[in-house]
Amino acid sequence: MHRTVVLGLFQVNPPNATLACRASKACASAMGIRRRGDTSVAKSAVTVCELIADRLLKEATAASFSRLSPSPISPSNRHAPSGASMQFVESAVWLLRSCGCHEKAIFVLEERMNDPALRNASVAGDGQIGNGFAFGWSQIKFDSYIATHLGDLWSSKDEKYCQLVIQSSATRDLLARNPSLGLSIFTSTHPQNENEWRKMKPGDDPLAHPFYPSKVTELLKLVSPHATSKELLEKVSNDASGSLPLHSGGRALAVAYLESALGISSGRPTESQSDPSYRGEFDERKADMHDELSYLLLEGVISERVDGESSEDSDLGALYRLKLRRLLSWPNSMIRSERLLTSLPTSFLREHALLLGRLGRHEDALRIFYCDLSSMELALEYCDIRHERKEEEGRKVRSTTPSECAYIPLVKVALNADSDPDRGVAAAIQVLALRRNVIDKSAALRLLPKNVPLSEMTRPFLIPAVVENQSQVRRLSVASALLRSRYMQLKKKLTEAQLKSQASLHTVPALQKLNLGEHLHSSKPTKARLVHPASSPNFPEVLLVKHFFSRHLVIQAQVMNVNISQAYQDDVRTLTGVAFVVAESSDEALLPTLQVPLKTLPPRATGSAWCVLAASPQRLDGTAFLASELRFTVLEVDAAGAPLTFVEANAPGYGRPFVEELQDLEIRHTEFSRGKTI
Repeated sequence: MHRTVVLGLFQVNPPNATLACRASKACASAMGIRRRGDTSVAKSAVTVCELIADRLLKEATAASFSRLSPSPISPSNRHAPSGASMQFVESAVWLLRSCGCHEKAIFVLEERMNDPALRNASVAGDGQIGNGFAFGWSQIKFDSYIATHLGDLWSSKDEKYCQLVIQSSATRDLLARNPSLGLSIFTSTHPQNENEWRKMKPGDDPLAHPFYPSKVTELLKLVSPHATSKELLEKVSNDASGSLPLHSGGRALAVAYLESALGISSGRPTESQSDPSYRGEFDERKADMHDELSYLLLEGVISERVDGESSEDSDLGALYRLKLRRLLSWPNSMIRSERLLTSLPTSFLREHALLLGRLGRHEDALRIFYCDLSSMELALEYCDIRHERKEEEGRKVRSTTPSECAYIPLVKVALNADSDPDRGVAAAIQVLALRRNVIDKSAALRLLPKNVPLSEMTRPFLIPAVVENQSQVRRLSVASALLRSRYMQLKKKLTEAQLKSQASLHTVPALQKLNLGEHLHSSKPTKARLVHPASSPNFPEVLLVKHFFSRHLVIQAQVMNVNISQAYQDDVRTLTGVAFVVAESSDEALLPTLQVPLKTLPPRATGSAWCVLAASPQRLDGTAFLASELRFTVLEVDAAGAPLTFVEANAPGYGRPFVEELQDLEIRHTEFSRGKTI
C-alpha cells in the first residue's frame, strides 16, 4: 500500500518530495530489515521498490541540477524547494532498505555525499559549502544516518549483513571521520550497566560470536582517524575509567571496543569460575579477547613513551598504563598471565606484581611492592583488595572452611625480605597495628620472633586491639539482647495465634480437612485423672470434652499449664509437644486416626490438643474403653518466659519429656444418639 502511495505521488505536479519521504519511511517501518531474496517478500514487490527508487533518484538529480541551469531541465522541478533533492534521495534509500537492497542504499548515500559534481551543484544552488551541506543535509546528519543504518544491520546478527558492515567502505570512512559515532555501530547493543549485564542472555554476550569480535578489533586497529587541531589539544584523562582520545589512532578505537565488550567499564558483575556459563570453546575465545586488550594497552604504554630509553610516560601513555593495571586487577579478567609475564619489560614492576598475584604467588608480588618499590602503602592496598574479594566470595559461597588471611603474606615478607631485622619487625608490627580489625591476630603474632619485647607491641597493637575487642563484645551483647527480645516478641505472637487456631472444634485447620460427618453433640468437660498421681508432680490440669459425629469421635484435651501440686505453683515452665494420645481401644469400632498436638504452651496458658477416632456406632456393642496418655516436654525458661536454651527439638539438652498415663475413658454406643447430653 505504501509503495502505491509513493508511486501515486509522481502523478502530482510537481512531485512532492516530503510526502514521498514519509510514505517510504512508513513502508520500511512496516517491512522491517529484509534480506535480498527473502521468500516472505515477493519478487515483484522488490522490483517495484527498485523501479520507484530509481525514479526518485532521477528526480533528485533533476532537482539538484535545475538550480544550476537558467532553463529548468524538467518542468516538474521548476518550483523544487531547497533540499528537495535530498528528500527524494532519502525516500529512495528507505525503499531500498525495505526490499533488502542495503548495499545499494549505502552506496547511493555515499555517492551523493562524495560526488564533486553534486557537491558543486549544491554550492551553486544553495550557496552553502559543499563540505558542510549536501542538498540540505549537514555532514553530521549524513554520518548519523549512515551510523544508524549500519548499526541496525549489525544488531540484526544476520551473517550477511554483519559481513557487509565490516567490509563496507562506509564503515571505514565513518570511523575515520567520526570515530565516536563509527564505534557506536558495534557497541550500541552492549550492556551499559550492571543490571543490563545480569539480564543479558548467554547468547547475547558481545563476545559470543566465534569470529566477529576479532574481526571488528582488526578493522578498528587499521583505522586512521582524521583528528582536528581542537581534538589534538584536548586534555587526556588521568582516570583509568576515563575514555581514550579516539582520534589518537586505531589502537584507541580497538581498546574502547574491547573494554565495552568485556564490560570492564560498565559494571559487569563478578563471575564464578564454577558458573555453567564458563564453557570450553567460548571460554578460550573470551581469554583471547582479554589477551588482545592487554597487549594493546601494553603497546600503548610503550609507544607513548616520552623517550624510548626513559621510564617516563606521556599523558596518553599514563592513561594506557592505568587501564592496563585496572585490567590486571579486574576480578573477571581471563588474561593468560604466564604469557603476558614474559612480554613485560623489566621496568614494569607493578604490572609484574599484579600478574604474580593472579598466579597465586602473593608473597612474590608483595616482595616487589615492599622491597623493590619500597612502598608499604602499595603492599597494604594489594592486601586490602585481596581481603575484600575473599569477603565477597565468602558471602556468596558461605564456606565454613576458614581461608588464609590476606595480610599474613605481607607480615612474612616484612620479616624475611628486609635486610635489617629490626626494621622488618617494626614493619610487621606496623601491619598488625594498621589492620588489627581484619588481620588474623594469633597467626600474625606467632610469626614474630620470640625475642621481640612486649613493650614494642603494647602501645601500637595490643592495647588498641584489647580496647576494640572489648567494645565489640559490648556491641554484640547489646545486639544479642535486642535480637533475643525481638525473637521472644515474635514467638509470643506466633504461640498466641496457634493457641487461638486450636481453641475451638471449628477452627482447627487439621480437623477442617477431614470429613467428620454430622455433628451430633458434645459432652460436658470432665477432669482427667492420672493412674499414678503421686509420681507425677509436673502433670498440668486437663479437661476432656468428647465431640460425637456420625462417623467419628473427637476428643478435646484442654490443657492448663499449672501444676496440680501446690508445692510447684510458683514454678515457671513451658510445655512443648503436648499431645493427647489414645494408646489402645477395647473395641475395633473405635480406632485412632489423627492427633493434633500443641506445639508450645507458655506458663499459665491454656490450649487444646485433639485426638480423632474413626467410629462405627452400629458395630459398637455396649461400652468401649480407651487407654489414653498425655505426652509433653518441659522446658526450663527464664523469668520472662523465654527458654534458657534454643537448641532444636529432640536434640540433647532440649528438655525433659514426660508420658503420663490417664485413667481409661468409657464410650457407650448410646452416646452416638442425636441430642444426647452427658
